[in-house]
Amino acid sequence: MNLFSRLMVGVTGHHLDSDTQPQEIGGLSKIGLSICFASVLAAIQFGIAGWYLASNLDPDSRMIIALVFGFVGACVVLIIDRNFIYAADTSTQDKGYLTYSYLAIRVFLILVISSLSSQFTLPLLLKSELEIHVQDLRDERYDTAKDRYNNKYDLPEKIRNERELTKQITQIRSSLTNLPQSLVHQKLAAEQCLREYKKKANSAMGPEVDDEEVANLYAREKIQCEQKEMAYKEAYKLYITPRQAELALKNDAYKHVSADANQAQSSFKIDLERAEQNNTQFLNASSSDVLWSLIRNNPGARTKYLMLTLAQLVLELMPLLLKSLLGRSPLGVRIAIQNQGLAEDLDVSQHRSRLAKVGRDGEYKRSQSEMDVEVLGAQIAAQKLKNQLTLLKDEARGHRFSMGFSEKPNVQNSKNVATTAQSDSAKEGVDSTAGIYAIQ
Repeated sequence: MNLFSRLMVGVTGHHLDSDTQPQEIGGLSKIGLSICFASVLAAIQFGIAGWYLASNLDPDSRMIIALVFGFVGACVVLIIDRNFIYAADTSTQDKGYLTYSYLAIRVFLILVISSLSSQFTLPLLLKSELEIHVQDLRDERYDTAKDRYNNKYDLPEKIRNERELTKQITQIRSSLTNLPQSLVHQKLAAEQCLREYKKKANSAMGPEVDDEEVANLYAREKIQCEQKEMAYKEAYKLYITPRQAELALKNDAYKHVSADANQAQSSFKIDLERAEQNNTQFLNASSSDVLWSLIRNNPGARTKYLMLTLAQLVLELMPLLLKSLLGRSPLGVRIAIQNQGLAEDLDVSQHRSRLAKVGRDGEYKRSQSEMDVEVLGAQIAAQKLKNQLTLLKDEARGHRFSMGFSEKPNVQNSKNVATTAQSDSAKEGVDSTAGIYAIQ
């Protein structure tokens, strides 16, 4: 068996001995080759993902991170598939539901990993579509942000109020500058009257004419002109004063409205520039938002994504498909038989251990029962002795009072009798204990 076959069989988790024959490995080398291919595919995807994620670093750091990501991706596939293939090939029991459960988990992992890594691999296949879609999304998000910040700061309403106040102020100023025709006529009439009065007064002046006489001559006309002028000034004041007051109020209101509008415009501009900067910086061809939006809205991109995901799913499931087609290898069957023998030996040893424990428990209970019987016999004998002693005392006391014997001999006799009764009771206790042992 060559070195390559040994390595491929080792990938499946099996260890080859010196006495292992080539026909015992079955299709393990082919399954190991498919596992290596799936690992390489996962390493490429993870490496591309690491390269894009480290785009802000220098080239050497990006390369190191890409290699680390590729190594992690290869280990994920290698460890998961290797352990499953070995467990399925050497299992001693038929666990179909576990196999299907693992298959479902493996498919789920493939779909999740492909979804995460596709946002870095698909830009290589959909570069033109993604670039066009990036610009569309930037414009769309710019318009959305513009509307959102307009509503946030109520900018259109504030600008409208400012313009209305500006228009009103312009109208008031125009009304102050352009007087109504009645006032204009009244002003012209007063000025005309003064001009005629001055003209007449000047024409009447002469070297031989007294000024006072001239003034008295045209005094009535002068009074009329002054009355017209006073009437004009009064009408002008009545017209100008409320408009000036209104203009002052409008100017004060305009200052507040203008400051509020300027503040809203400044905040709106800052937020909009920040949103545009974020869109320009982060909304690119490798962004997941752009990718999923393109897949959702573009049938061609969606077809490419589904085809790539399906191809990746089939390629990474190839070790499991080969295992289901080739079945168990002779090497795996041999290991399973050895494992089954070891399991049976373990069961026998455990059974013997349980039997020994039961025997030890029975012996302990027997000895405990014997000790309890001895204690009980001793208690019975002691109680009999107490009863006999009490009986003898009562009999001796009654005999002493009835026969009139002295106390000393009676006491001695009582002691003798008690001693005799105690020995008899001890003998009876021993006999009863021996009888209990005989019964047991």
